[in-house]
Amino acid sequence: MRSGFKLRTGKMNSHFLSSINIFHPLRLARFLLCLIFSCLLLLPGSYGQTERILNYDTQIEVNTDRSITVTEFIEVYVNGDKIKRGITRRLPKNRNMKGRTTRMDYEILEIEKNGQEEPYHREEHGDIMLYLGSRDVLLQPGTYQYKIKYRVPDQITFWDDYDEIYWNAIGNDVEFEVENASCRVKVPAGARVIQESAYTGRYGHQEDATTMTNEGAFLDYRTDRSLKPREAFTVAVGFEKGFVEEPGFLQRIGALLLVILASIFLLPYYLYTWWKYGQDPPSPTPYPIWNAPDDLSAASIGYINKGRHESKSFTASIVHLAIKGYLKIEEIEKKGFFSKSKNFDLIKLRASDSALPAEERQVFDSLFSGGDRVSITGKYDTKIEKSYLNHKGSLSAQHRSFIIKGHNAKFLVIPILVTIIVFAIAIIFLIKSSYATGANITALIAFAPLAIGGVILYGYLIKKPTPEKLELRSRIKGFEMYLELAEKERLRLLNPPEMTPEHFETVLPYAFALGVEHQWTEKFQNILEQANYRPQWHNSATPLYFSNHFGHDFSQSVSGAATKPSDSGSGSGGGGFSGGGGGGGGVGGW
Repeated sequence: MRSGFKLRTGKMNSHFLSSINIFHPLRLARFLLCLIFSCLLLLPGSYGQTERILNYDTQIEVNTDRSITVTEFIEVYVNGDKIKRGITRRLPKNRNMKGRTTRMDYEILEIEKNGQEEPYHREEHGDIMLYLGSRDVLLQPGTYQYKIKYRVPDQITFWDDYDEIYWNAIGNDVEFEVENASCRVKVPAGARVIQESAYTGRYGHQEDATTMTNEGAFLDYRTDRSLKPREAFTVAVGFEKGFVEEPGFLQRIGALLLVILASIFLLPYYLYTWWKYGQDPPSPTPYPIWNAPDDLSAASIGYINKGRHESKSFTASIVHLAIKGYLKIEEIEKKGFFSKSKNFDLIKLRASDSALPAEERQVFDSLFSGGDRVSITGKYDTKIEKSYLNHKGSLSAQHRSFIIKGHNAKFLVIPILVTIIVFAIAIIFLIKSSYATGANITALIAFAPLAIGGVILYGYLIKKPTPEKLELRSRIKGFEMYLELAEKERLRLLNPPEMTPEHFETVLPYAFALGVEHQWTEKFQNILEQANYRPQWHNSATPLYFSNHFGHDFSQSVSGAATKPSDSGSGSGGGGFSGGGGGGGGVGGW
């Protein structure tokens, strides 16, 4: 049965082909003519279904306050290709005006579709994008007319002989062909049109393919051909001066005036306050002393001397804890194939007590809160960071108020506020003005480094150390002088202490805190060698190690362990004319 079906089918196909016989010359000619005629009939129908803008009419009204009101009527044919929910309208946020880029603001007044209010939403990604329509409503194929009305401030250019509106009635980013385009410009009532031009084509082209009619205050332009996608339609109309309010004094040179006034105020302020409150009292002359002033700890001496916390102060506290027998420092050198590194193990020997300075007790308890051995490898460690911050916080709590007393930081408030206000007002209100002159930019560029540098210099000069701080720092300087004295000069002192290994260890933490451990250790080289000195608190074999390596290596390891790795990275990236006016943008679909 299946075989019979195939046979009958084969006979039918053979008969059909023989009846058509398209290879017969006459029949072949008829077949080709019918095919061409059918294609010609289909072409207009196919073209008629392409999404396009049937009419794009822009109406521009020049207002006397330098703003313009723009109304756009956009009639589109929709088939659901690009335009599914409605059209989009991109509005540029910047334009070139008299050779400088200025910011544009848009006040949306009306959005309609087919004479009815249309929902829309607005997004800003550099430019402003309007999405007309609703996300949940899809358009049926057909013709739709949209109305977009908005107001744009400060769009009139003021020339010597005339005022001008220079506007892209249709921008360079329209995605569809525009079959018919027109533009009506209304100048202020009574103003005489002095000159006018219109341009069409791609950006930069100067083609004039328009027809213009003039009826009093109205100028009507109409293109003589359709506009292809990305072709603009720009009009420029110069009209009689005196009918539009020109920009005021502040809009043109406001930033310059602000900078001048700020400078006139700040300079006398700096001089007067420094003269009255910032001149330092005379500092006492330092002289060598061999005891730590006021029995201060080594870390406290370093903090007060520098006015800030440093890793050397932390090192000084660890060394003092080790010398006093609370912990032992073991240094372990690890060698790699191409490099070597050092780890420092801190081993707890006994519990802390009230005899320790506050910052050393904080560090000790924090380091050994989880065990009797801590390794410092130079890599970030939360435990080391916590101990380091506790050490810093303790020193700050003890001495910060003494350090900052007399800094006169309150006098910095006014110049800082004035500088911030000048920049804020200039940038937000004046520099972005369409009519600001180049003098504003020049003034701000000159003012910026002078203002910032002035605040920094003034902050340094206005500091007035108290007599108590100057006296204490003078004695700290005298203690540092003693640590650096040569033996001959030391003997000139009245009853100097004996140079023994015990005295060496007692003062060594202070030498680390003041950064003179090299000089202090070298001074004791012969004495320690003769005494066959071997520190019980460190596993080094020679005292010279402390002057040449330990302070630097340990402080560097602590800094690395107490500092969080950076999360930041770096990257590398890579006359008039059509489209030259304000406005423009594009029309698309969504």
